[in-house]
Amino acid sequence: MRISKERKIELFVFALAIIFILTSFITFRGFHAKFYNKTGEDIDSLIIAGTLIGELRNNNSTEKISFKSFEFDSSYPYDEISGIIKNKKLDQLNWSWCGTERYTESKGSYSFDIRKAVDEKGNDCLYLVEHNKKAFFEGE
Repeated sequence: MRISKERKIELFVFALAIIFILTSFITFRGFHAKFYNKTGEDIDSLIIAGTLIGELRNNNSTEKISFKSFEFDSSYPYDEISGIIKNKKLDQLNWSWCGTERYTESKGSYSFDIRKAVDEKGNDCLYLVEHNKKAFFEGE
């Protein structure tokens, strides 16, 4: 049995379309986030939600990064974040102690700003907030 050249081309295009659709489906599922450094300083050894991002210069952003899931508290991003600024390790600002409104998101595309604040003990800390928005605890 011989397959014509036209039929081979049709099968090739069909296989290519299936591969494209499957790749798109797998890629666009899950949680994807882009992060903007709004700390006023370069961050080294940046880790977000257990994923090493590395260096993120001031006023720069990452590409979209895929995560299995991401933690929120009352619609604010609240997953782990840490990094080094001026040779000093900064951990996450723990602004929530309750946890009753915490949930995990595993789908969607988001953009977050990385900001720096001082906690109640006087330590510099990092936190996340929706891109170009303010957290409820930030001043006007």
